[in-house]
Amino acid sequence: MRICLISREYPPDTGWGGIATFANHLALGLTALGHEVEVIALAKDKAKTVEQDGVKVHRVEPHQIDGSLGAASLCMPYSCYVLRTTTALWKKFSEIHCQRPFDVVDSPELLAEGIVPAVTKAAPLLIRLYTPHSKFIAEQLHNVTNSFDHQFVAMLERIAMLNADVITSPSDDLAEYVSGDLNYPLDRIKIVRNPIDPDKFSPDGPKAIPADRSLKVLFVGRLEERKGIRYLIDAVPEVARNVPNVRFIILGDDTNNGKGQSSVMAELKETIVRNSCGQYVEFIPRVPLAELADYYRSADVCVVPSVYDNSPYTCLEAMSCGKPVIGTSSGGTREYIVHDESGMIVPPRDAESLARALVKLLREGDERKRLGNNARKRVIEKFHRDEIARQTVELYHEAQSAFARNQQVRLYRKPIAGALADADTLLYSYDKMLYDLLYLQSYRFRLKHWWTLVSKRPRLSLAKVFVKLARTWDSLSGRGSSELVRQLEEEIRVRQRRAQAESEQADSARI
Repeated sequence: MRICLISREYPPDTGWGGIATFANHLALGLTALGHEVEVIALAKDKAKTVEQDGVKVHRVEPHQIDGSLGAASLCMPYSCYVLRTTTALWKKFSEIHCQRPFDVVDSPELLAEGIVPAVTKAAPLLIRLYTPHSKFIAEQLHNVTNSFDHQFVAMLERIAMLNADVITSPSDDLAEYVSGDLNYPLDRIKIVRNPIDPDKFSPDGPKAIPADRSLKVLFVGRLEERKGIRYLIDAVPEVARNVPNVRFIILGDDTNNGKGQSSVMAELKETIVRNSCGQYVEFIPRVPLAELADYYRSADVCVVPSVYDNSPYTCLEAMSCGKPVIGTSSGGTREYIVHDESGMIVPPRDAESLARALVKLLREGDERKRLGNNARKRVIEKFHRDEIARQTVELYHEAQSAFARNQQVRLYRKPIAGALADADTLLYSYDKMLYDLLYLQSYRFRLKHWWTLVSKRPRLSLAKVFVKLARTWDSLSGRGSSELVRQLEEEIRVRQRRAQAESEQADSARI
């Protein structure tokens, strides 16, 4: 099959999290089965096409619309980012698909990356669930609020999912949530677990942290509320009292998801200082995916204390490296770890229970070894990359069959080449409405408008001021607009249209 994976995140350039990790494992697994795979992802710096391990990866830059959509960008910054990136991903897909059609498209639901293929029915589409924006809104994860900006993104995701040919989820927990949110039949959401390469994430290999007399607890992930890092830090004093030679390794990037959009790391360090536990905790910035296994091998116990995660890759990676994992009962983690058989499950947001589980495992070396061996065995049996790729191919065939049956059931019925032009017309009309309203109601916005115009187009600004004064004079004197004023007004309109066209051409050239 000829398969296209559309994913903003793809390592190494944009290997930000679980989506990137999944896309990489899936692409390599499908390639190993003999399929032709191309990935369309965001670029770190500039657009390019490269070959990575037999997979062709197309890197695109976000569509630059901020300059000409000033009002929409001001009122809906998150949605504008989604539209910019989705547009860039679609344009590259359309370009390739028109030359050599794909047999199937695979895309995450997150941020509606598959919205245009879904509404145009350009090709059979499988949408893979990670965590819909509606759940972020409902539970206020990452400080996401119930604003129109975020609700608009959630709406785009819902439209994409409802128009996909197949929906798949890595956990029953997430499938149940989406089924309720969409009023979509639960049995139509196919469960395909996250894949892992057990040869790369193996107990055998180098260790990033030299062995010493300490017992090492490893946390891998972004420093944010959803990952539960605060509860792990709260557990440190109790664990250190019972296991004095413990050492906590916190591996991941800081975020500004703390109170008032503040640094989470700063909050954590304040707690550590307050509890006099600085000697037990070490922070390490995020490392490339290729180096992660070296850190898992260095650990004695791995911790995934998530408040919510559909199926965290850190859990799967640690298990594959033969390490006992302590996870929480929230989300899909409990579907990957079998409690007291291949790891331990504790309640979320419960530092005391987490501390007790850590003390137990740190004190009992034989139990750590038993759980770690069972974890490794479970990964090879249930989550091997080759097996997950095979299951995915079966779903691709289902998507092709559904696509053939529902070809006429599509929201956008024109040729796909016109989809972006029609979307632009709608978006720019919306932006103009917002701009006119803000200009009319806000003196602050009006001052910003004129300052921007004067700084960027001084001659045009002077012409506008002159026309305004001339029209005022003509009105006060009882005369109609003079021919000179009418000519200047027409010239201003021509130049504005020309500037807009140049801006749009520049936007297109950047993709």
